[in-house]
Amino acid sequence: MSELNFIDFLSPATDDEIANLESAIGSTLPDEMKHIYYKYNGGQPQPSFVHDEKNLYPINSFFSISEIIESFNDFEDESLPDGFNKHEMLPFAYDPGSGIYSISLRKVDFGKVYFYVLHEGAEIFGVWDSFKSFIKSIVNDPDS
Repeated sequence: MSELNFIDFLSPATDDEIANLESAIGSTLPDEMKHIYYKYNGGQPQPSFVHDEKNLYPINSFFSISEIIESFNDFEDESLPDGFNKHEMLPFAYDPGSGIYSISLRKVDFGKVYFYVLHEGAEIFGVWDSFKSFIKSIVNDPDS
């Protein structure tokens, strides 16, 4: 992984904002996620691609803390992949199209990161074991 920086971000998240998010989702955020939000509150990651074992995916931007809470509360079952219900995924970033990066809040796979795309349904394309492994998989555009 290259060194991760962000552009077009908001003021760093406060302890209260992190606590409000954790209260809203009923769970503790991964430490790596907190570290990013204490430095950058959303914004465009540089570099801006992430890979799993098979593919490379673009990341347009991370949501701010307030956008995470709004998305968490607004996403309905039909906009989530099969097997997930409302409040079982925590969206934190999106690609340039209709793709969403989310952390699972289910007990069975808590903390896994999923990349899914909304077409006629929500289809999962990428999976990472943790937010930490997701962040470690962020790379530069191989075509640049």
